[in-house]
Amino acid sequence: MVLSIIEDCSLVSFSLFNHIMGIHQTLLTKRNWTPNEELKTCKLCGKEDSDGDTMAEKTKRPIQVSESNSSDEWDVVVAIDIGTSFSGYAYSDKKEIKNNNINLNIWNANTTVSQTSKAPTVVLLNKNKEFDSFGYEAEEKYAGHVANKTHMECYRFRNFKMKLYQEKKISETLEIPDDRNIVSMPAIDLFASTIRAIKQHFEKAVEGRGLTFNSDNILYVLTVPAIWSESAKEFMKKAAKKAGICEHQLLLALEPETAALFCRTLPDQMINTEFIFEPGAKYMVLDLGGGTVDIIVHKILDDGTLAEVYKASGGAWGGTVVDKEFKKFVSSLFDNDNCLEELWNLAPMDALDLEREFEAKKRNVTKDSTSALRLQLPQRLIMFSKANLQDEKPKSITVAHMYIQSEEFKSFFTLAKKEIIKIIENILKEVGTIDSVILVGGFSCSVFLREEIKRHSAFSKLKFVCPRDPGVVVLQGAVLFGYNPRAVSARISRYTYGISVLVDFNENIHPRSKHCVEDGEENCKDVFRVLAFEGDLLQYDEVKILALTSRHRSQDRKNVCMKIEMFQTQNVVKDKLVFVTDEGFTSIGKILFHPPESGWPDLVKYESKFFFGQTNIRVEACESGNNVTIYTSFELN
Repeated sequence: MVLSIIEDCSLVSFSLFNHIMGIHQTLLTKRNWTPNEELKTCKLCGKEDSDGDTMAEKTKRPIQVSESNSSDEWDVVVAIDIGTSFSGYAYSDKKEIKNNNINLNIWNANTTVSQTSKAPTVVLLNKNKEFDSFGYEAEEKYAGHVANKTHMECYRFRNFKMKLYQEKKISETLEIPDDRNIVSMPAIDLFASTIRAIKQHFEKAVEGRGLTFNSDNILYVLTVPAIWSESAKEFMKKAAKKAGICEHQLLLALEPETAALFCRTLPDQMINTEFIFEPGAKYMVLDLGGGTVDIIVHKILDDGTLAEVYKASGGAWGGTVVDKEFKKFVSSLFDNDNCLEELWNLAPMDALDLEREFEAKKRNVTKDSTSALRLQLPQRLIMFSKANLQDEKPKSITVAHMYIQSEEFKSFFTLAKKEIIKIIENILKEVGTIDSVILVGGFSCSVFLREEIKRHSAFSKLKFVCPRDPGVVVLQGAVLFGYNPRAVSARISRYTYGISVLVDFNENIHPRSKHCVEDGEENCKDVFRVLAFEGDLLQYDEVKILALTSRHRSQDRKNVCMKIEMFQTQNVVKDKLVFVTDEGFTSIGKILFHPPESGWPDLVKYESKFFFGQTNIRVEACESGNNVTIYTSFELN
């Protein structure tokens, strides 16, 4: 049997096996290989190093965050949460964290909002398509450009986080259009600009407090939805690196997990203080964000750590779904599908004020609300009306206000509510009884939505709890997670992960279209070999080991990277022959193995270790004989 590792370059032989709870077991079930069994040769791709790091730098890299056991290693932990609508950060040093003191940042705005713990996820570029500003500053500058009729010389980007959820194939060349669809910019630059702006805001904030930290001893925790793909997570790591954060100082955290950690560690912050986190308890975290709904189910183990009992689930049913329904209402009211877009272009501050007032109403309306909800009416919005407002809609429009009947306002939630309830019901069918549901995220600030979920008949026996400020618990929990990344000890694999392999060709089971000849022998190409199955419970330290031998006799092969391409899919039946070219398979990207400064020896024997039980797939590699670390990196397609 031969494993195919992408292109024609060098000859490799290796065995594939598991290391679970200290016991090496065979991973390839069709052949009873032993760890030392010699396999047929295959070809391993090489590529010149392109990440900009020198070989000397790679040999000096500190250990990965997830390898560290010490909570005192970092002077300060900074959590960064880039949301669909709003973004922010929180931080705590190793003295403050002992008393559970976590600092939330403050953003100032010259609008109807004075101070907030999050800023709008808005990036403004100048006429040269270079970064200008972020957050409230970006909104206010853009409004100034509109007032001065110079807004065609700048470009505004909003709500771009959803692109990483919606896009099936994520690469570093992915582009996102600005609000006016005039220009498109690399998504990685927009995310890097956002991360950099937040990082600089943190640095100014601690400087203002008179605090000093060693920049090499700061850990940055970047939160991501649990339902994101591995490609999206790797994309965010690359964006953070581009923003100036060193890889060894970066840790990804899953948003609903960090929310659970905060609620568990600080129970006095809960609305319902009867909720108790104790061994054996099983609960659901319902993270209702601006763009997505992110759901996990945890069980508390006897050692106090958390373990997933169902794979992360969710969908694009966040608060922006309600916003879209409101926009439909306004478009219908004024008989103009583009009236709000025209308001944004002509008077962005008026549009912002309307948007923020609607957000406040969205949070405060309840199931018992009966009076019409009143919103300040931007006078410029009337300019875009194609309807005769006085004759046709006298109850909805006055000179200064827009009125929405309470039942119609509540109907804006119908679609999101329906889909959220459906997801919860499906999960409960799989996991059975749970003790409680924790509601977090900005969308869970909506009183009406919380009430509607709680009163659903299928959830009558569930206990629902919610922090007093659910919109920032992800940030606060991410700080805690940074000091204890092993707090979640086991996770459920969302997909089946593996690599492409070559096997001996068998005309009785293999299609002729997959026939190939390698090293003079007939093989079947593109066979999918599993490393981890969908639904597997994977321990934090559980490792899949790939032992390889690679020949580099040719001088032009001494300083090239070796590659392994990884794939993900779902609904794979164990022991069933499938191919990576089948429908439903997605390439995650390629693992690159970088040569040492002196180049590869003629024969390289090394082990690659895959960790699937952490917040993202982590890969380590070392030479088998001397355990010298081989630097690895991830290349998006």
